[in-house]
Amino acid sequence: MLQQQTEVRPPSREEAGSALQSGPFPGGGEEDLLRLLKSCFQNVDQGVILLDARKNFLFANKCSLSILAAESERVVAGIIERNCPESLFDRGKEKKSVITYLDLTLPGRDSRKLLGLEIHYLESPDDSNFMILVHDFSKWKKLDELRSRFATSLSHRMRTPLTAIRNAVKILSEKDHPLSPPEKEKLLEIGWRNVEKLITNLDELQKIFMIESEELNVCRTLIKVKNEIKPLLNEMEKAGKIRGIKLSMPDMTVCTGGGRLRDFVETSVEAYTTWLGEAPFIECSSSVKEEFLFHGGIERKFKIYLRPRTGGWFKTARESLKDFLTLQEAHRGLVLGRLATALDAEMEISPGNTISLILPLDPPYNREKDLVHPLHMMIERADILGAEFYLVGLRMVGSVGSESRFANILEKCLCQKVNEEYIAARDEEPQSYSLFILNKDNRQVKQMMRDMQEHFLSACRHSGEEIYPSLHWDIRYNRLPGLFDCPLGNILSGDYS
Repeated sequence: MLQQQTEVRPPSREEAGSALQSGPFPGGGEEDLLRLLKSCFQNVDQGVILLDARKNFLFANKCSLSILAAESERVVAGIIERNCPESLFDRGKEKKSVITYLDLTLPGRDSRKLLGLEIHYLESPDDSNFMILVHDFSKWKKLDELRSRFATSLSHRMRTPLTAIRNAVKILSEKDHPLSPPEKEKLLEIGWRNVEKLITNLDELQKIFMIESEELNVCRTLIKVKNEIKPLLNEMEKAGKIRGIKLSMPDMTVCTGGGRLRDFVETSVEAYTTWLGEAPFIECSSSVKEEFLFHGGIERKFKIYLRPRTGGWFKTARESLKDFLTLQEAHRGLVLGRLATALDAEMEISPGNTISLILPLDPPYNREKDLVHPLHMMIERADILGAEFYLVGLRMVGSVGSESRFANILEKCLCQKVNEEYIAARDEEPQSYSLFILNKDNRQVKQMMRDMQEHFLSACRHSGEEIYPSLHWDIRYNRLPGLFDCPLGNILSGDYS
């Protein structure tokens, strides 16, 4: 039977100082207080040593014994006594905290270990104490070695295609030894292939550093998932990255980040290519999951499946994809997981080596993803193109009892006009949307909204609805070309007046 594990957190210096300053417990005195501190510090992953105000040894936890390579607390007390002079503790009393270093000879070995010691003076009216935190620099050295290996691996992956490109260009530019057309074509093919490899490595490097800096911003808008994935897979097929496609997916409308969704699909295909050692034939399908929530209601999710079409031989002939992305290509697994998190989604890798992305169909409103990022993106496009920009608010009124059904109809109408000059996102209020419209003047925007109303009413009638809601809209923000001082403060603060 599994036992529940409890995470033990070491008390901060402030908490430890407060506990010591509180004085003896009413029932047990200083012994109970020391017993409490021992229980707090014993199992934490940080070397901790306690001394009283006269530098007498009180306690050393397991981690400090391990770092100091000591067999018992008595050995720890001897190490502190030999290596920490009185003047160090006097200075600690004066400054409340002091740092020193310990170059420790490991017993039975011809090696040394560099440690850092933080000595903190915990002052109390009744009795003060010294707390020594022991830091093992060898852990940081191992971390530096891992970083060095990571940098070396990346340097090798970048240098190899660059060297091939340089050699091909050098041979092509030699005038003393003219080349025949077939030889030139071969060198050009080598150069082009390595340029593609270099671009792929740079893209992968960018994704890794985006994980490191947590800069996976998402611009969340209404999209038709099939319309996002199909062009990407067709493009990859033309480039020879996949051998073929089988796409079985309805025209579902989802509120998510289209760019990050494409990144997830592309990274998944690259993972399959590396795992199989060849360009895969990709099958992409989907399903809708509904889960009953404990507190009531239904949570609906859209699940996208990506799998390679291969025989059953690989199940026994090679390691599973999950193990491969955990061990051999761990960085790709990290990228996929972080992309899924940025999309507020879940990622699964099944025993059958299918990568699944589970997107929420009704994600909660996120101001950064649903308003700030789309707004800044469209304003940047408007500035580059010198075009006019409008932010229009659209809401349904009078859809009592059928909100989700009418919302699906409206979202399909909104998605039919999506392009580089128009995107739609959900607004903070229920059954309301933000429309980001570029390269239209005031008259065209009004006509566009009237056409949207007619399209929605026609779709409601076509679906057999007898009573349907009305649409209300208003222009919340307008930016004219060349006027860069239009204030965004009101719109970003939610004040549309």
